Amino acid sequence: MASLGNENKQEVSDLAEPVRNGESLPTPLPPPEYLAPTIATAALAGGEQGGRALLLENGVSDPDHTFADKSLTFDDQTIRKGFIRKVFGIVLVQLLFTCGIIAFFIFHQPTKRLVQRYPQVMLVAAVINIIVLIMISCFETFRRKHPVNLICLSIYTFTMSVLLGVASSFMDANVVLAGVGITAILVTALSLYAIQTKYDYTAARGVFLTILIGFIVIASMEIWIPSLVTNLPIACLMAIFSCFFLIYDLQMIIGGNHMYSFNPEEYVFAALTLYVDIVRILVYVLRILQRFN
Repeated sequence: MASLGNENKQEVSDLAEPVRNGESLPTPLPPPEYLAPTIATAALAGGEQGGRALLLENGVSDPDHTFADKSLTFDDQTIRKGFIRKVFGIVLVQLLFTCGIIAFFIFHQPTKRLVQRYPQVMLVAAVINIIVLIMISCFETFRRKHPVNLICLSIYTFTMSVLLGVASSFMDANVVLAGVGITAILVTALSLYAIQTKYDYTAARGVFLTILIGFIVIASMEIWIPSLVTNLPIACLMAIFSCFFLIYDLQMIIGGNHMYSFNPEEYVFAALTLYVDIVRILVYVLRILQRFN
């Protein structure tokens, strides 16, 4: 019986070593020397997950695909440049579409007469515009989940374009064209300034929040005091504040050494913010030009 037990133990020990075609598998090789110290350090600092993160970072594959490297931040140049390209590409499409709608409402006479005869179109567009803006601003699902975020942004862009088109249909075409040209020059100049200036406008977040509250108050007062719309000093002041908001949001998009920046996943919200800044400047420039017309 003792010999039988010894034979069973011997068979178990033989089975413990993996075999392939009658040959034992070779002993796994240790990690390369240039990775061994850093992997050990990472394992001590962050445990198993830290070691796996470092393996992924150094190009070693993760066979079970259960670990996702979460160490990537907006400071990474590739992520930042991709984010900036995506935001400016979306805004460019928005602006081109808006300019096309404005031109259509100005130069297509049947459409121009139709929207002037039925101002309810502007009211419906304004309501939808505000609802979509609240959805994107307040609910993360509507600004991060694809393609819901792009659908909401498209609806907002369409309604805003209709609002601008209806408003432009009551103005002289030359005034509108001049306003678009002045706005383009202002946005280009402010963008260059925001990129190269060493002053961090994002650090003054409290000041811009106060100005934003002032924007909301004045916009609410215009309902009961329509003369504010044509008031030249207020229009000039609001145009200046709009320029500062554009610089602030541009630095939030650019990131880098600024105190605050957008999350890379917030590209739709960043594009919406930049688009609203440009539209706001256009509106106040048109008000100023209309005053001198």
